[in-house]
Amino acid sequence: MKDYFKEAKELKDQLIKDRRHIHENPELGLELPKTKAYVKKRLEDLGAEVKEIGESGIQATIKGEAGGGKTVLIRCDMDALPMDEETGLDFSSKNKGVAHTCGHDLHTAIGLSTAKLLTEHKKDFKGEVRFMFQPAEEIFKGSKMMIENGVLDGVDIALALHTNLNHKAGSISYYEGYMATSCDNFKINIKGQGGHGGYPHTTKDPINAGVIVYQQFNQLISRDANPSKHTTLTFGQFASGSNSNIIPDTATLQGTIRTYDPEIREKLLKRMDDIVKGVAKLTNCQVDLEFFASVPSLYSNPDLTKELVGYVKDSSDVEMISSERLMASEDMAFVSEKVPTVYFLLNSKVEGNEFSHHNPKVDFSEDAMPIGVGLFLTCAINWLNNN
Repeated sequence: MKDYFKEAKELKDQLIKDRRHIHENPELGLELPKTKAYVKKRLEDLGAEVKEIGESGIQATIKGEAGGGKTVLIRCDMDALPMDEETGLDFSSKNKGVAHTCGHDLHTAIGLSTAKLLTEHKKDFKGEVRFMFQPAEEIFKGSKMMIENGVLDGVDIALALHTNLNHKAGSISYYEGYMATSCDNFKINIKGQGGHGGYPHTTKDPINAGVIVYQQFNQLISRDANPSKHTTLTFGQFASGSNSNIIPDTATLQGTIRTYDPEIREKLLKRMDDIVKGVAKLTNCQVDLEFFASVPSLYSNPDLTKELVGYVKDSSDVEMISSERLMASEDMAFVSEKVPTVYFLLNSKVEGNEFSHHNPKVDFSEDAMPIGVGLFLTCAINWLNNN
């Protein structure tokens, strides 16, 4: 079995060039004009079949020449985050208030070099590899948009990876089953009737209603969720009032709930609705619950994961670390609902950099990128030829 990881190492200079260009020019959400143009040109120069999908999505296809076969999808997300960068890197973001602090710049560079090597190995594989260069992962809109526009039509399996900061570069982590949590961000708007702080009985206190919601929602984790399962609920906002002796008219709470287990997710979302209705009745306030930026748990197909990990172990000396998963969420989950999917964690910790994803000072090891390319090639080519 061929060791594609060795070939991938020869592309490190190009990987770094691509990564740093994308890192310097971060863009947000569904509007990635510079990133799209750069990626599209690089793919067209390789001779891939390229088409634009939606606002900033790119689909690229490379067909093998070893006969008919199936289709493997490789997803690469391209968007950045709305924050300033404080790394001090020579190639720091040139766009104020926008930065690649999640590693999507590495993901995109890995996808481009994977495409390059696949074009050089057309004679070595059956079927085809389809690339899904995706915008708006951070707001959970890009994957759905590209799926609705047919990116999964005819796809048999899907692959993706994400930078991981639990281990230094040189290894790959994986999990068999639900490996990234669902996410349901919520907002609660409470409308009461304000008044004088000395006459609370003449008001409908929205702060009181908000406190009850806060307490009851937090009890969902201790009383409604199975304690053997990983589930979190966090409030990030509780806003109301302007003065010590004025009961306000309104209050606003925002938060997020996450779990790996789809049954727990369904149960808790229903219970949240029940609580809000009960608090409204109890306090005589209007209490409205809104969910936004929701995404299911990402399922890494166990049988397929075992098969692909086997290809890596049989053809290289790259360390594979099992049973590692994320409490973060990922819109690749929408793909995993449609086709068998495997999601890898590309270990990329920079020694001495102790910052997390989404931190303005975080950095990722460029030594990890050739490993990502080798991973995609090993999995895609061997799966196509064996299936």
